[in-house]
Amino acid sequence: MESLRDIRQNIKAIKSTQQIMQTMKMISSARIRKAQQAMDNARPFATKMLEMVADLKQEVLAMPLPQDEKESWASRFLLNKTADPHKIGLVVITGDKGLAGSFNAVVLRAAVAFLKKNQDKEVFVFCIGKKGRDFISRFRKKNIQIVYSSVGIFPKVNYAHAELLGEAILKEYFERHLSCVTLIYNDFKSMGVQRLVEVNMLPFSALPAVQAKKDNTEFLFDPGVKEIFNILVPRLMKANMYRILLESQAANLAATMNAMDAASKNAGELVESLGVKLNKVRQAGITNEILDIVNGAEALNN
Repeated sequence: MESLRDIRQNIKAIKSTQQIMQTMKMISSARIRKAQQAMDNARPFATKMLEMVADLKQEVLAMPLPQDEKESWASRFLLNKTADPHKIGLVVITGDKGLAGSFNAVVLRAAVAFLKKNQDKEVFVFCIGKKGRDFISRFRKKNIQIVYSSVGIFPKVNYAHAELLGEAILKEYFERHLSCVTLIYNDFKSMGVQRLVEVNMLPFSALPAVQAKKDNTEFLFDPGVKEIFNILVPRLMKANMYRILLESQAANLAATMNAMDAASKNAGELVESLGVKLNKVRQAGITNEILDIVNGAEALNN
């Protein structure tokens, strides 16, 4: 049986850990408000960019190609018919730290399933978050290569991080002739729900959840439709990556807050059970001492 000293030390250690958990919960709760506001502010701009690209899609694809080109830059972005089918890209967004429940594990399991499914292809991985980078770097397979990584950006994501990531994805996509780029991350739905998302970022063969708003108005483009499209595409990629990073950041903070709240409650229940155990051990000790005194007194009387 444990001694009173051991039980008291356990209670003290658990209470100390509980205070840390409550502090982490409060920090995440304070940060998530700013993260939600930034996420809500980024959504309209990213959606409007998608609408503009969708609106110009048919006009750009209908343009004649130069004689020495098989596929235009815009067509590669939208359809990508001339890419190497054995080369693909994967963007994995995780957190930099643990203590967030199943937030990182869900993304990493999906990444492992993706890599197993495409083990016959050459995969170029873009890692955002320390957990994802450390996990992917353990793979010693020749067909898996980390071409870009960024750690320590959460929970202070800004547009510069999205800009660097978007430029890296477009650069690798065009230079290595990747057939597609898949994104895996946790999307923020509510404070209690984070949804795993696995979606093809490139090519934009179908712009998800966006329909171009057509009307009968004719527009004149200066300097031209193709030139405007070439300007919009990099901005579209960066704006969407910024929105996605903010979504993942908010989901990570929500998962951390929920995990710390549950852990704090479990620690409280454990302290209560140890308190009951402490009282029982103390009562048993007092009872034994009383029995010893009574037995000693009877021995003297006899």
